[in-house]
Amino acid sequence: MTSPMQRDEEAAPPAGSPPVPASEAPLPAGEPGVPAGSAGPALADVLDALAVATIVLDARGRIAVCNSAAAELLQLPAGRWAGRSVLLGQDDSLVDAVRRLLAGEPMARETPVRLGNGDVRALSWKGTPLRDADGAPAGAVAVLEDTRRRQATRRDLALVDALFREAPVGLAVFDTRGRFTRVNRALELLDGVPDDEHRGQRFTQALPTVAADVDEVVDRVLRTGAPAPDVEIVTSGDSGGSGADPGGARTWLGSFFRLEHAGQPVGVGSIIRDVTSQRRAQQERAEAAERLAFIVRAGELLAGSLDPRLTMSNLCDLIVPALADHAFVDLREEDGGLRRTAIRHAEGVDVPPAAVRHVGQVYDYPHGHPLRRAAELGEEHLVPDVDAVPQQVPQGKDAGFVKAVGGRSVLVLPMMVAGQVIGVTTMVLSRSGRRYGPAEAELARDLVNRASVAVANALSYEQQRSAAVALQRSLLPEVLTGTEGLDAAWRYLPGATGTQVGGDWADVIPLPSGRVAIVVGDVMGRGLHAAAVMGQVRTAVRVLAYQDPPPSEVLRALDLAVAGLAEGQIVTCVYAVFDPGRGTLTLASAGHVPPILVPPGGEPEVLRGPVGVPLGVRADLGYEDFEVPMPHGTGLALYTDGLVEAPGQDVDDGIARLAEALRDGWDDLDGLCDAAIKAGAQHAPGRPDDVAVLLVRASFGQDELVVSATLPPDPAAVSPARAMFSAALERWGLGDDPAAIAGELLVSEVVTNAIRYAPRGSCQLLVRRAERSLHIEVRDSDTRLPRLRHASFEDEGGRGLALVQALSRNWGARALPDGKVVWFTLDVPPVEPPAG
Repeated sequence: MTSPMQRDEEAAPPAGSPPVPASEAPLPAGEPGVPAGSAGPALADVLDALAVATIVLDARGRIAVCNSAAAELLQLPAGRWAGRSVLLGQDDSLVDAVRRLLAGEPMARETPVRLGNGDVRALSWKGTPLRDADGAPAGAVAVLEDTRRRQATRRDLALVDALFREAPVGLAVFDTRGRFTRVNRALELLDGVPDDEHRGQRFTQALPTVAADVDEVVDRVLRTGAPAPDVEIVTSGDSGGSGADPGGARTWLGSFFRLEHAGQPVGVGSIIRDVTSQRRAQQERAEAAERLAFIVRAGELLAGSLDPRLTMSNLCDLIVPALADHAFVDLREEDGGLRRTAIRHAEGVDVPPAAVRHVGQVYDYPHGHPLRRAAELGEEHLVPDVDAVPQQVPQGKDAGFVKAVGGRSVLVLPMMVAGQVIGVTTMVLSRSGRRYGPAEAELARDLVNRASVAVANALSYEQQRSAAVALQRSLLPEVLTGTEGLDAAWRYLPGATGTQVGGDWADVIPLPSGRVAIVVGDVMGRGLHAAAVMGQVRTAVRVLAYQDPPPSEVLRALDLAVAGLAEGQIVTCVYAVFDPGRGTLTLASAGHVPPILVPPGGEPEVLRGPVGVPLGVRADLGYEDFEVPMPHGTGLALYTDGLVEAPGQDVDDGIARLAEALRDGWDDLDGLCDAAIKAGAQHAPGRPDDVAVLLVRASFGQDELVVSATLPPDPAAVSPARAMFSAALERWGLGDDPAAIAGELLVSEVVTNAIRYAPRGSCQLLVRRAERSLHIEVRDSDTRLPRLRHASFEDEGGRGLALVQALSRNWGARALPDGKVVWFTLDVPPVEPPAG
């Protein structure tokens, strides 16, 4: 079997074969034409330079010249194509066309061609006959093209054209002078200008409503070749188009890139999208975020104060200038009137004084006035455009104000909480040129609603705080004055949070025996409950103190009392008793911070004696007394933990700092209290805890006004006891006073009882001269307390305590760990000041 396009000699039929059909017979050799393979090298070089497949045929249809593109297309081996016939083995239609071409008829058609590798492919032939000098056919030149490539190119071009026309985004092509050459349908719909009106026009010529200089962008892309992505193009919207809002601005986003061919610029292409909705969505999100930030900031500012007046002032600060040029807040009174509580004007606005309603004044607006309707009915009043409806502006002085400031829009909003109107907020827009639309009115409404809750909370807090402070002040002493032999001063600072009341207290309690109880305590917790518990505990302390038990016994009884007040209630306390006759201080502590003792001219000493558990714990561990000297001039500081404790601060450092501040200045207890507060409460302001500090100073000279003696357990000691008593009264100028006679008798009775019932040890007699009284004590070793009896006429004894009760102002007995003390008090004239 022969291959297509064989040489003539290979295709010649053998002897005796049937004659070859005319369509397949090779052209006879030696006839005039282009000799096979004899074309000059120059022609071959020229044809190889062509990008299209080209062959040259001689008069017999044999290939004389074949460029490399044709050899590749016809699948002919390189260098073996010369002399091959294009007729052998081909379709009759091709053979007929080629013979006619060789006969002098131009050829332009598509025919199937059997290639050198045996495949058949449709090729496009464009042939031109060649003639010799006499005009006779001498061959032909044919240009071949693969039909499939042409069809693919056509399909690609059709696809590109369809994509250009039907693309959902706007597409445009500019020439090298920056003029439109073509736009697609989407861009026509986008800008509302037909394609033919774009052509030949610059961008801003075709679309004069565009704000951006797009022509400059196109020129720059042409000049530099650098693409210009995401160019924002803003139009007024007047040009129409499917996405336009009448009279509304629209935003397009264009990307521009240079078009090149063979490395040379041939124009600019652009993609244009309408991003108006996205930009509006972004703007709405930004406005929503801004509004949210405003509301959050407003919430923080409004919630930052529990003072109603400050809260309403903050509301005006939020309104001006964000929502108004002028803002007024009126608080509703119980009688229905409106008291102006806050005013704010934008900076640089001059308001005539005659047109202004002043802060603090109550106004009774006439019937039907918008502010009155807002206060009574909760109705809001909006005047979007004052010029359009001037009759809707609130009348009276308000109308004069709106006119004076050039008001353009007015908004009156009731301040409501739980369906009740507590006030009215009025806003006016003037020189800023703004007017209230739905969005602005809604934001103002939201702000006023939040402010209403904050104002209501502040008013409620103020009422509660007033009640709490009144309660606490009623439970605390207004002033702690000193007693005979003891000077005192104190300070109480409520915490800076909550209702500003707590459970700290201090007290100085004169005891009937002439001694003084000193107490400082701290009820854990805050608020009315802590204040109420403090009042109960303070009362219990006073009741227990009058029975004059040892401090440890007072705390033990208080522990039971506090445990019965409320489950989990805890109280810390220091209870001390100052004995001016002996110059001693006896203390007991229930979990409290230690007192500080400052001897005259000595170093401050922190009294870290035995400390029991706080009251109310009921640990049944008991409390211990400890005694320290407290002579004349000694200072004592009792305080609560709020004075020395702070976050991040060691309590011992706070105590040390307080002790240092108490080193000097005991001659001025009030000034020293201020110094103690300044030194101790360094975490103020903003401290959450109360602070109480009590300073006392011993001011009794025992050497001059106290006499004492130790008496043996002998009845004969009664006489020296009377003599000592009489001598003391003589020295104090009371020898002729009735108290001298009664005192001698009562001293005899009390000393006699001590010797009789405590014969195992000595007894001690102490007599102390106070300002208006005499205090007499007899201490013995018998732990049994005396009991008052009512003797009959037949009884020989039992009348001693009855005489003491009858002749003294007060009398009593207190237990000691190793005995008891029986005491009584007599009234005497006051001490006369020294002469001169």
